[in-house]
Amino acid sequence: MPAPLAPGTFLIASLTLEPDPNFTRTVVLILSYHPDEGARGVVINRPMGERLKMYPGEELQHYSEGLEQTAYGGLFFEGGPVGLNSLIFLHRLEHLGEGRPIFQDLYASGDLEAIRTHAAVMDPRQPVLRFYLGYAGWSPGQLENEVAMSYWILGPGSADLVFSVEPDTIWQQALYSLGGKYRALSFIHEDASAN
Repeated sequence: MPAPLAPGTFLIASLTLEPDPNFTRTVVLILSYHPDEGARGVVINRPMGERLKMYPGEELQHYSEGLEQTAYGGLFFEGGPVGLNSLIFLHRLEHLGEGRPIFQDLYASGDLEAIRTHAAVMDPRQPVLRFYLGYAGWSPGQLENEVAMSYWILGPGSADLVFSVEPDTIWQQALYSLGGKYRALSFIHEDASAN
């Protein structure tokens, strides 16, 4: 049975979405959903990498203050094509901050200062904090229509996938975890000529 449209659910881009560069082979974590208000989420598998340099230096410096240079490079992700000047952060630190629970072991926002001083934030091998620039948003009825047209495959969210140290494999892992026909789909190469 597929996961419900609800906060904490993964939207796994189907191959039908391949032509859309905003969502090709992405996994979106739904952060908020209400049928009358629409939905909002963040793409969890698009690290900023070198594109991080395009973000204003002062703001980046503020958010990454106290983090080692090697650690914060893997903390910033493209959250989606909407609100590119907004910053959302997710973390795994229940005892720090006032974060809004998305599901067990995953919180949205909270007290960034308290989170940033936690020693675990400094370890890029076991991340507990991620920043998302921008988000994905849907108006009322839009996401339901996209799911009905098989643009998205619904799956249960996982903090381990959100904080994977190999974000390039999250799409495959999320599909594979659903079992059945999705396991076979997870092996389809992005370059169709390689299949």
